[in-house]
Amino acid sequence: MPPVLSCESLVCHRPHWTKDRPSLVDDLSLAFEPGTLTSLFGPDGCGKGLLLNLLGLLEPPDRGTIQVLDHLPLQMSDGDRCELRNELFGFLFDSPCLLPSFSVAENVAMPLFRICGGDARSARERTMEVLDFCGLRKDEGTLSGRLDASAQSRTALARALVHRPAILIAISPRDPMGLFPLVREVTRELGICTLWAAEKPTPEADCFLSMRSGRLQVEALQ
Repeated sequence: MPPVLSCESLVCHRPHWTKDRPSLVDDLSLAFEPGTLTSLFGPDGCGKGLLLNLLGLLEPPDRGTIQVLDHLPLQMSDGDRCELRNELFGFLFDSPCLLPSFSVAENVAMPLFRICGGDARSARERTMEVLDFCGLRKDEGTLSGRLDASAQSRTALARALVHRPAILIAISPRDPMGLFPLVREVTRELGICTLWAAEKPTPEADCFLSMRSGRLQVEALQ
């Protein structure tokens, strides 16, 4: 099966990546297949978050190539690359990044209107479908700012999945124990390629990649 996402000779050095802490990706070549969940782990500053920002087209590398399906995003214009990212990627971060004055359903539906236009009926059907999957149907009208931390994280996951992305990028998401079973299920049943970064390896992943100082330390398939 051909990879959905790959990179070759990827290099990036950010001296002040987070809180004046440097981060480095040092000459990495990787390929990820659909329907697989990769656990990328290592200590703070090891390069895992920077790598996923590069692969998720959120940050440009210093050198190297990235391929998403049959697209070469680094050769695209900024606008075309942004459009590709919006269509093919879903993201989970350490903060849910919800609009607190918007309802759960409104937060989740946002990508549909941004990417697919204004078909309100189809957007609502898909929003309800993904809310059911994440156990949030009863909270559809609740303002997201009034949710507990677990429900906020599940709302962020529903938003990341609502447009049926090919690739899910999870960078140290909150409530990992609550989110991971859902992410594992959707990865395997819908064939999404999931990359999950955390300080420690994520159980029951398909592939484990350990990073330190911008390089892979361990690569093992279970």
